[in-house]
Amino acid sequence: RSFPVPTTLATHLRLEVLASQCTGGPAYAGEQDDDPATTTDCATASPARDQVRIAEFQVFSK
Repeated sequence: RSFPVPTTLATHLRLEVLASQCTGGPAYAGEQDDDPATTTDCATASPARDQVRIAEFQVFSK
């Protein structure tokens, strides 16, 4: 999804990711099934562990 951003003068931009659903969500930690043929631990086995979606972006000016 995209949205328009009005022209804005800013002196600082900051984007900080503390955790993702995969690495910070306890419901996704550890094995999720009893199948030894697959690894379902999101934080160690999934490519999603390196992906985030941003919901908020703040712009500050002095």
